[in-house]
Formats: sequence, structure tokens, C-alpha cells
Amino acid sequence: MGRPRKQTVDYFPHFVSTDSRTKFILEQSWGNDGYAFWFKLLELLGRSEGHYYDCSATANEKYLVALMKLDKDTISEILEVLADLGNIDKELWEERKVIWCQSLVDNLQDVYSKRTVSAPKRPFTEPTEEESPAPPATAEEKPPEDKPKKRGRPPGTGTKTKKSGPLAKDQQALFEKFYAAYPKKVDRATAERAWAKIDPTPDEAMTEKIIQAVEASKKYDSRFRDRQFIPNPASWLNAKGYLNEYTQEGGNNYGGFNPDRGHDEQPPAGNPGGFKPSGGFKGN
Repeated sequence: MGRPRKQTVDYFPHFVSTDSRTKFILEQSWGNDGYAFWFKLLELLGRSEGHYYDCSATANEKYLVALMKLDKDTISEILEVLADLGNIDKELWEERKVIWCQSLVDNLQDVYSKRTVSAPKRPFTEPTEEESPAPPATAEEKPPEDKPKKRGRPPGTGTKTKKSGPLAKDQQALFEKFYAAYPKKVDRATAERAWAKIDPTPDEAMTEKIIQAVEASKKYDSRFRDRQFIPNPASWLNAKGYLNEYTQEGGNNYGGFNPDRGHDEQPPAGNPGGFKPSGGFKGN
């Protein structure tokens, strides 16, 4: 009997860092309760199926209160801060009360590469036209048993039109400039959708600034030194990596969407990527 196909993990490393923007902010406002909340939350997401937690369900909300040993108002305040910092998905939290940490899932890719099941995707995301399954044919839609005897092409048929992507022609051209500059070229379709969500819509000037931010990340962000730690282009865009500010050369502080460190912080020595799964992970 094979192992169950699951989307949970039994272990993730807690790396020691001399500087953590997220932890400092939580500790400043809520002391050790804020520090404990963050790592308890990561543990909860790790063992939750699909790596997300739905607080809109009353039972789930009560369990979160019991687990954190904090009142509901305090928990809501902390989660709002985490959403503003980019540690959890702001849209999912504000619209659905769902906790989703994209960078935690990104940094578990090595775990899922050894499994038969793929890493979970962002919940409640509408599938693209290409991903949507075709609806089953009803009895009325079944073709007749006798084929028409008329020769030639049936009326109404013609050359199939090519499906358009999520970007208009002008935005597609700007995206191509960004994609050519970004050092990691994976999951292009998701990256295009992330580009389409940038607000305000990029023009030539903003695109140049985004490309300059990519070049700055290559120079100052230590994650960009090793390809396995470079964020996927969609994750970098969704986390607004192009707004990161760097104060020193060498990659000792960087922004980006990282569950332990927030946007601008110093990674632990010897571990430029944050939550890199190690041999301690178990799973298929």
C-alpha cells in the first residue's frame, strides 16, 4: 500500500538570524507573544492541508485563539500587520480571512520535488482558460449517429483563432523586457498573470525601474547568488520586489517576501534563501 498523497510537511528549519524585520516589529508591539505567534503560525501552515488556514470557519477561528493563547482582537491586529508586511497574502486575508504564505510554499519546493504530488497553489485562484476542464457533454450535445451527407465544411466553421493571454499587446512587450532581464525563467504563465496585477499598470518608465530593481537584486540580494534560492519571477512580482531598497552592497540585507524575515533584513550566514528544506524533511 503506497503512502498517502498529502500537501503537508512534518518539519521546517528555524534558522537563527541576527536581524529580522518581521520579528522585531512583532516583538516591539506584542513582546514574546508576537514572536511566538509568528512561528506557531508557520508550524500551523506547515501541517495544514494545502498550507493555508481558513479563519472564516468558526471552529478554525476558535482553534487559532486556543493555539495562540491570545484574544481574537490581538490575533486580528497581528495578522493585519503580517499582511501589510507581505508575510501573508493581503488579498486573501482581507477578502476571505484565509492565511496563505507564498514564500513558505516557494521554499518547500525541494520537498515536493521528491513527491508524486505537486506543491499546492494559492487557494481560491480562478483557473486560467487553459487549465479549466471542458464541461461534460449533455445528452442534447451528443452528435447524431448518422453523419451529414453534405460535402464540404459544415457552415459556421473556419480557422481557429489563437487564444489570447492575460496581457494586452503593449503590456506583453513590456513584460518581455522584464522577463529577459530576470535571472530565473520558470512558470512564465504565472509570471504574466502577476505582471497583469501590478497597480498602476506599468508603462515604459516603470518597466525600466522594475528592470533596474532586478539588476539591484542581482547585486545586493544574496538570494540571487545561487539559482536555487532566487524567487520565481511571479513570487518576486507579487511580493513587489521592485520596491525593495538596499542600503549596502554584498547582500547582507535584502527585501522580498520571506516568511521569517519580511522585506528588508539580513539572512543567516550560510543560508541566503531563508526556509531552504533540508534532509530533515520527510514526505513522498
